Amino acid sequence: MDAAQAVEVIKSRLSLKEVVSRYVALKPAGRGRWKGLCPFHQEKTPSFYVDEEKGLFHCFGCKAGGDLFAFVERIEGLDFMGALERLAEEAGVEITHRGAPQNRRELLDVLKLAQAYFLEGLSASLEGQEYLKKRGLSPESIARFGLGYAPPKAEGLLLYLSRHGVSPEEGLKAGVLAERDGRFYDRFRHRITFPIKDHLGRIVAFTGRALGDETPKYLNSPETPLFRKREVLFAFPEAKPKLREGRAILVEGLFDAIALHQMGFQEAVAVLGSGLSEEQARLLKGQEVREVYLAFDADEAGQKAALQSLDLALARQFLFYAVRLPAKDPGELLLSPEGPALFQKALEEALPEVAFRFQEAAKALDLSRPEHKRKLLESLTPRMLSPEPFDPVAERLKALVVERLGLTPRQLEEYLQSRKRGKPPPPPPPKAEPKNRTLLLELDVIALLLSVDEARFPEWILYVADHVWPPEGSVLAEFLDLARKEPRRDYLRQVFGRKEAGGVLFERLMMAPSVEEPRLPEVMEKTLARLREAYYLERRAKLKEALNQNPSLEILREIQELDQAIEAERRIYRRL
Repeated sequence: MDAAQAVEVIKSRLSLKEVVSRYVALKPAGRGRWKGLCPFHQEKTPSFYVDEEKGLFHCFGCKAGGDLFAFVERIEGLDFMGALERLAEEAGVEITHRGAPQNRRELLDVLKLAQAYFLEGLSASLEGQEYLKKRGLSPESIARFGLGYAPPKAEGLLLYLSRHGVSPEEGLKAGVLAERDGRFYDRFRHRITFPIKDHLGRIVAFTGRALGDETPKYLNSPETPLFRKREVLFAFPEAKPKLREGRAILVEGLFDAIALHQMGFQEAVAVLGSGLSEEQARLLKGQEVREVYLAFDADEAGQKAALQSLDLALARQFLFYAVRLPAKDPGELLLSPEGPALFQKALEEALPEVAFRFQEAAKALDLSRPEHKRKLLESLTPRMLSPEPFDPVAERLKALVVERLGLTPRQLEEYLQSRKRGKPPPPPPPKAEPKNRTLLLELDVIALLLSVDEARFPEWILYVADHVWPPEGSVLAEFLDLARKEPRRDYLRQVFGRKEAGGVLFERLMMAPSVEEPRLPEVMEKTLARLREAYYLERRAKLKEALNQNPSLEILREIQELDQAIEAERRIYRRL
């Protein structure tokens, strides 16, 4: 089916509320409505609403809004076609791509085939099996996380994919093949393979751990249309049920995450880089995680990654704890019978964020020396200069600095104020929503049209065009002109939702009560009457100004005619 048909089918099969719930903890807010903390800006009081009946979401804080596709576009950083393809895959909808070959393979299918190849490779490799056994992994863990083995042959996967009708170019695009000087070959060779899954549990990439002296030790798939490492957490699909209890354990290594799951800590997930990203933090927030335990490696790189994670804007919505591991990494604990008990003890003794920050900043410093005190103070200043008026971490950090550096609270505040004055000015606030009454009334008419049944939509477009006369260049004039050429509600909603007044349009759509078909003509006529009155009032104001500058009987007569027209419109919407 084509894209327009696919949009309707996808919306009939997928629930907006269920999709949004993967990222936002939603609570009931009335019949068919849910609310939660907006995933697109930092807030403490929920202003983000989902209306299942209307198929819309809207944030009354940052004005983000739209339908199912707009939400996926924004939250996943995709364009419309990217969101359409992702949702079509989930809904089981096949989209016809113009000019695309009939035997076109979806990247997900290529990755499934690659996984089957790697699983076969592990079942045939005694070396791979022995390595995993030596690392302490149980057969259940190996099966649960889908670990495999890529044989050392340079073209093993290439030939396997070819036998299943997959071209080398498709394997390259999926990230499982590589190419050099026009020759294609297997990206992963003589490596244990870890399938990387997205939040839906679909394989989107692989990581390979070398068994020999190959470098790098860990090799990742390149980023593809399906895979961006900032957007996924290893073991996230497996950890979801436990994460909803409110706690996440964050580790660096894939083996570490599997080891913790095997030891009973099934809320463990691993980052695919150095530290937590905003997108990964949003995944945790969507599962209602409140506490995050950072169990990164004890080396300098691991501590740096921990501090980097703490500095995210979104991270301020979590309570962070730094876990001091009794071994190099959690994977080593798996080899010890005492491992689970040792890790549990490390969790119980984990340092709260404030103590961890102070401890890391004070490393190798002698706080009896004034210059070292200043150095410590300077390193902690950015976190104490919080934009939040009641930031608990900033306040506790100030109290600790006062205690440990021998300052008075007043001395510290004066120092911070001096640093604040030297900072660059804050970014300008977002544009205020339009207060122009005529524009708001035009948006009311558009919102009402977009709520009309699809079959009668073209008919109502013509009706509005015949009963109101928006000035050239106005939002309504542009809407009616485009609607006559493309009378599709979803398309128009997407186009106008991206305009400057788009946030207010979605606000009007969310707030507008549902209008039953029998009452639609009456509601539409009253709405149009208010808009015509606004147009007349604007015209009258211009004439009054012209009359003051150049008195004229003709202008006065036109003003009197407008007064009569304004009174007639008021009788319509007041029903006098």
